Amino acid sequence: MPKSKPPRRRRRRHLTNQERGLVDFFDRLERITDRAEREAEALADRVPPEELAAMRATCAENRRIFAEARAEMMAPSRTPVLDRLVSEMRQKERAAKA
Repeated sequence: MPKSKPPRRRRRRHLTNQERGLVDFFDRLERITDRAEREAEALADRVPPEELAAMRATCAENRRIFAEARAEMMAPSRTPVLDRLVSEMRQKERAAKA
């Protein structure tokens, strides 16, 4: 008899409009951070070293936050049954209104 395998976590194949909007938002924030870092590096000879170090640390922290948020958003749901039940309930509500 074959061993039973635990159920696999399903990965979402398509992003919802809200998720796509958030990915675009994180991309814009990343571009803004890149531009700020480039501008700070261009002025490195006129900026005090402690201020330049603070700017570099801020940019690195921003990138870490954006990467964590993006990864959390793209991760499979930890509550797939609840998600499915809620989506079914919302579909029923939309059908009742129509």
